[in-house]
Amino acid sequence: MNSSNRIFYLSIIIFIFLIIGQCSSENSAELVKEGEMYSQKGNYGKSFDAFFKAAELDPKNVTALYGLGGIYNYRNEHEKAAQAFKTVIKLDPTHFNARYSLGFTYEKLGKPGLAKIEFDRYQSLKKRFESMITKE
Repeated sequence: MNSSNRIFYLSIIIFIFLIIGQCSSENSAELVKEGEMYSQKGNYGKSFDAFFKAAELDPKNVTALYGLGGIYNYRNEHEKAAQAFKTVIKLDPTHFNARYSLGFTYEKLGKPGLAKIEFDRYQSLKKRFESMITKE
């Protein structure tokens, strides 16, 4: 077998392994579902791992980031939780649940003024959302 044939066959084998590797890896949305399932079962360690990996794969996945914020609060890592919720709000300013969760986190951090601002924003966004749903 000449060297060009060996290179060709080696390339085919490498290509196949790369494709197989991608087929077996989970995507960000699947990892979020996995994280939510683990949270519902009370397995917050595995839930954190799934949300963290989902956010690594897709840094703009607001559901993964929101889940991470919740787990950070559960772990009493409130500064990290606040950062996660702020990122969610930056990516989706209409995410009213992130506003509420950020308010809760600010309370835990001993920042009642910031908490009130977030709770007020939560109420405002939620009312607007509910009025839009009612009109439809």
